[in-house]
Amino acid sequence: MPDNSGISAALVRLSFLVQRLYAQACSRHDLSPAQAQLMCVIKDQPRGMTELTHMLGLERPGLTGLADRIERRGLLRREVRPNDRRTVMVSLTRTGKKVTEAFYAEVTASLQGVVAHLPADERQQFEETAFSIIMAEQVPAIFGDFEAAGRSAV
Repeated sequence: MPDNSGISAALVRLSFLVQRLYAQACSRHDLSPAQAQLMCVIKDQPRGMTELTHMLGLERPGLTGLADRIERRGLLRREVRPNDRRTVMVSLTRTGKKVTEAFYAEVTASLQGVVAHLPADERQQFEETAFSIIMAEQVPAIFGDFEAAGRSAV
């Protein structure tokens, strides 16, 4: 088996960079990374609590506590579906939408800045490679819209 430790090191270091930039944006918007992640997942559409547990990899009690904290800040709301009272839908409030849009824009600009020095063809290749990995690993669409990038969401 070939030694690919360079790939491993690069991925771990890249992950560290992304996490640091994400955490810095969270701090500036007074959000925890978990709060920001949940808010980004529901940025464009309400989602059910069960769907969110799968997308975020959280147990129901953890997700409930996270939603409680965001709801107390007036950034999200939970609603029971009239046709199925067991289904709780989570969506952003108007204030939550503004906070999420500002956070999302900041993170997007920050991450685009990371690859800005690359020539356009290398950025395109990096994007294709990253999406290939994401799709192969079935990473849910927790930040951004795959379909907007010409890909189907998992």
